[in-house]
Amino acid sequence: MSTNNIEILKRALERERKAKELAEGFVENRLRELYLNNIQLSNRVLTQEEFQNDLLDNLVDALFVVDFNGDILKINKEATKLLGLSNDFRIDNISQFSNRHKKEIHKLLGKDYLESEKEVFYYEFINAKREKKYVNIKSKILVDSEKMPYAHQAIVRDVTEKYLLDLKVQKQQQFEKFESQIVKDLLKSNDIFTNAFDLVNHIAEFLNTYDCVFYGFINGELVQLATTSNKLDANHIIKNKLAIPIDKGVVGRVARTKKGEIINDTTKDKDYIIDDLHRLSEITVPILLDGQVVGIIDSEHPEKNHYTKDKLAALSKISILISLHIKNSAAELEKSLKQQELEATKNRLEIIFESYSDAKIIESKDRYIEFASNAFLNLFNIPIEAHDQLIGLSCEIASDNSKGVFLNENEFVSRIEEIIKNQEAVSDEILELKDGRFVSRSYAPILLNGKLDGHVWTYRDVTLQINYDKSLKFQNTKYKNIIENINLGLMEVDNNDIILSLNNAFCTMSGYASDELIGKRAKDVLITNQYLEIIDKKIRIRKEGIDDVYEIEILAKNGETKYWLVSGSPNYNINGEIIGSLGIHLDITEIKTLIFKNEKLISDLKESNIELSNYAHIVSHDLKTPLHSIASCVDWIKEDNEGKLSKDSLEYISIINESIIDMNQLISSTLQYSELRSSQKEHNKSETQLVVESIIMNIDINKMKSVSVNILKPLPDIKLNNTKTKQIFQNLIENAYKYRDANKKSIVTINWENQNEFILFSIEDNGIGIAEEHFDFIFQVFKKLNNRTDSSGIGLSIVKNIIETAGGKIWFKSKLNVGTTFYFTLPK
Repeated sequence: MSTNNIEILKRALERERKAKELAEGFVENRLRELYLNNIQLSNRVLTQEEFQNDLLDNLVDALFVVDFNGDILKINKEATKLLGLSNDFRIDNISQFSNRHKKEIHKLLGKDYLESEKEVFYYEFINAKREKKYVNIKSKILVDSEKMPYAHQAIVRDVTEKYLLDLKVQKQQQFEKFESQIVKDLLKSNDIFTNAFDLVNHIAEFLNTYDCVFYGFINGELVQLATTSNKLDANHIIKNKLAIPIDKGVVGRVARTKKGEIINDTTKDKDYIIDDLHRLSEITVPILLDGQVVGIIDSEHPEKNHYTKDKLAALSKISILISLHIKNSAAELEKSLKQQELEATKNRLEIIFESYSDAKIIESKDRYIEFASNAFLNLFNIPIEAHDQLIGLSCEIASDNSKGVFLNENEFVSRIEEIIKNQEAVSDEILELKDGRFVSRSYAPILLNGKLDGHVWTYRDVTLQINYDKSLKFQNTKYKNIIENINLGLMEVDNNDIILSLNNAFCTMSGYASDELIGKRAKDVLITNQYLEIIDKKIRIRKEGIDDVYEIEILAKNGETKYWLVSGSPNYNINGEIIGSLGIHLDITEIKTLIFKNEKLISDLKESNIELSNYAHIVSHDLKTPLHSIASCVDWIKEDNEGKLSKDSLEYISIINESIIDMNQLISSTLQYSELRSSQKEHNKSETQLVVESIIMNIDINKMKSVSVNILKPLPDIKLNNTKTKQIFQNLIENAYKYRDANKKSIVTINWENQNEFILFSIEDNGIGIAEEHFDFIFQVFKKLNNRTDSSGIGLSIVKNIIETAGGKIWFKSKLNVGTTFYFTLPK
């Protein structure tokens, strides 16, 4: 290849390289531009998405986007708030809703999702905060870019406040309509009972039931005057018409309390009375006029919890309207019923009066005697044969003739004239006769078609009753004075611990006046905090009919803490129902103070006894050590100087040895006595026979020659350990030897016998006996009858202490130169 061709190729290659570099630079710049453009585009997209999120979160309505699988794609803050959830709580699927709401939402989402048109519907639910919400929901189907549906969108508006307001307005309109209808019923006639059937039907309709009864309060009873048609027969007469005493049934209870009631479950109310059918709900409202019950509105429903408080309020309001119309109608009805009763009674008067035990007089309307019963003649000592003379006699003349038997003659006549003038029934007026008797007088006018047609007088001898009442009143006054002045505080409370009554002693004990306590809860005023739980327990058991006695701590008015002993008993009414409790209170503050001081003293004494016991051990040890040293030294002196000591020196050494033995025994006995006083342990039973036999076997041979110990019968086991049993019998047997009569053989006799819960032992000797002047200190510590070196003066004190600590007693009988017998008892 020529040089020119090579040069051409080089230049072509160079041009190609530069062109390639230029192309690469262009591509590089273009890629950079595309990258920067892509970043700007992403930023714009991100900004738009953030804007949409902010927009959704600040919507005043709740927004939900839910796909067809129940997954929640979008939910804003208002939706979270509506659901009652916290902002940090995430909800991903409708399965997280409660079962009830989940089923309803599935039902809503089950609609044909291809229908993309908007739909508005109403829904109510309870959110996570237990708030009841009412909402309107506007929903539609969301579709993607290919027009395919992929989710439900719901905009939910909270209309709770508006709904409740509308509901309140609706209820008010309903009540106003009901009230208007009741007013129309009342205005139809002056006699409310004429319109009573319309009245109860409108009330039943308002209460959404088919049962309503209207009761009138007549002659002390609640009488059914009107009822809904379901309780009427074919002639529109009430079937099984009830007349309920005021102390019976729910209507009777409402009449007594004068307060309306709703009973949500009649099976749990003991006062419920079945009329025609047993129904489970009842609403009862009293009709009051001037504070007195004139009627009752009563309605029942077969389902529990049917009636509401707003219905009760509505009935209470219309009962006021009814009460204004009922008084005159009730009076006329009562008068009519009395007239009917009198007309029926008049036809039977003669038969009834003659068989009646009370004294009867019947007068005509112009006051001439038409009838006088035999009981009347007997009561006033009128001969039977004078009966015919009374018939037709003017009553004014008869009363003037008979006034002489009454203590207050003029008042007897004037009162008759007053009663006749008023023509009103009179019941049980008390008159006193000059012979000391008392009679009650009752009067009733006889009415016929509303006009006076005669008079009926009834007399009854009530002397026994009056005297009994006077005696009862005297007794009540006497016992009241006793109660007021006894040194025991009495308090009566109801079932809620409210104080009803107190006596003077209680006020004195607590420092409060009666008006400062009556009407208040006892535990709130008197009881200290640590006793509140105890008092609550006592109140509960008192309601169960249990009485008991207990101590409490109370705070008096002056702030002083006191201790009372309380005897509490349930208080019953005449029906046997517990209505509260009665408490008898005794101030035991001084006794408790003494107990506290005594416990402190006992504690201090126990500590002192422990210290004394420890001291006794130390002293005993410290005393015995030098005593042993002295004894050893004396023995060494005697051994080292054997044959060298004079007779007097040896006698002195013998005296020293006896004193050392005496001193050693005294120290041992003192330590033994100290240990005995500090020991409070319970013991197992010991085999007394074996213990005593062991004591006898170990008696010194020299002693055995001069003393004989006899056990009359096998000894029983006793409730002591062997050591203490041995101490008792050994001390008493050794005492018999120590104080034996040298002129005769000593005999010790041991015997026993059963005495209920105890065993009585006796140890008898024939020794020198005990002089009477020594009887008082025979059991005292360190008291000896003589200066014997073999006696410490502690033995009998130890015996006495062991026996009394075990719950027994010890005593003796003795006669100089005859002998001594020790008796002691021990528990079995």
